[in-house]
Amino acid sequence: MNFQHFRQNLGFVVGIAVLCSLAASSTFAQEGATVSGRVVNEAGKPVVSISIGIQPYKVMGNRREEGFVEIWQRQTGLEGDFSISQIMPAESVRFVVQTEQTETQILSIEMGEFTLYPSDHPLFRGMQFSLEAGMEIENVVITVKTDIRPQVRARVVFADGTPVANTQIYARILRRDLDGSGGGSSGGSAQTDADGYFVENLRVDDEPQFYVLGIEYQGLFAKALPFILHEGQPQVHLLLTLNGNPVPPAERPPGPRMSEALTTFLNPPTVWAVNPTNGHAYKRIYCHDIEDAMDQATAENAYLVSINDKAEHEWLQGIFERERFWIGLNDVDEEGQWSWHSGEPVTYTNWGEHERDGGNSEMKDYVVVGFGGRWQVVAPGGSGAHFIKKAILEKVDLLVETPVEDN
Repeated sequence: MNFQHFRQNLGFVVGIAVLCSLAASSTFAQEGATVSGRVVNEAGKPVVSISIGIQPYKVMGNRREEGFVEIWQRQTGLEGDFSISQIMPAESVRFVVQTEQTETQILSIEMGEFTLYPSDHPLFRGMQFSLEAGMEIENVVITVKTDIRPQVRARVVFADGTPVANTQIYARILRRDLDGSGGGSSGGSAQTDADGYFVENLRVDDEPQFYVLGIEYQGLFAKALPFILHEGQPQVHLLLTLNGNPVPPAERPPGPRMSEALTTFLNPPTVWAVNPTNGHAYKRIYCHDIEDAMDQATAENAYLVSINDKAEHEWLQGIFERERFWIGLNDVDEEGQWSWHSGEPVTYTNWGEHERDGGNSEMKDYVVVGFGGRWQVVAPGGSGAHFIKKAILEKVDLLVETPVEDN
């Protein structure tokens, strides 16, 4: 039977008997197998200095098992050539392509009369095949699609200059069009090396954009100055200095990384918004906790927001994003006797359905506005309070500085 091409179906694995017919020679006395060939691009040109490897690979049900086993790999030569030897026998292996400066996708693998194509199912895109001990497969042609992607290479250090080494951090990049018409963001975990460096790919649109990179580690934050990619610039080098030093494990905030807090930290400083109904000015701030929010309010000659009626509540919900934030209501001085940070009388409340007793609780003394706009009582230092990193400030008189003319 003469097979010209074979398009891989879901879960297809090339059998041992088929690959035996492709082997130019087999020396079964050897323990390891050998696979050699070359890597080319869509135009058939060699892809030089790219890491090509073979990885044991297994799919169990709807999940795949990989990453815990060794990858046998080599770097391609001037003709895109490679040869990987001493590969231990496996029921299922796959080719992997690794490179730091490009995004690479395997389009096809030619082995003799057979051409394997990736499946549409994410579990089987590796085009897996089998290997026997001592098998030698030659003249494999791997066609790849390679796109150059600009990158940020950043070094992360603590405030004292110590590198944040060999650990996972949370990184986030904000993108904005130069004219302010649009943008986006992306983020996720990144791994630093022994010197605190990590690499993050940049998404590039047709129109020029500026970027802001920020990171979070152990509740500490750092962000770089906004930058713009120049045409043909492959890599941007940055230094990110955290706003603190290493935190002892017992003092680290619990729970997942504060991606929401990092996004807020990256955004430009907020400005005061004036409510035309009462003439008061309001501003959303980022804060570590309720005490930090109060300190910032004092520094701004303001107070945590007082919500005195339904109209004011609805105006706040329309101006600021519908998310959790601290307000000035508390019963710190006397349990069950609510008062505003500003000293105003309490004339309006909007308790959530679960606050059936009007928010009274011996352990919970402060109030936040929840995602649905309803009020919730929380305890400083409690599990829920760790994730509330925003507050609304309010001030009665917003002074506007005007230039003074010389007489």
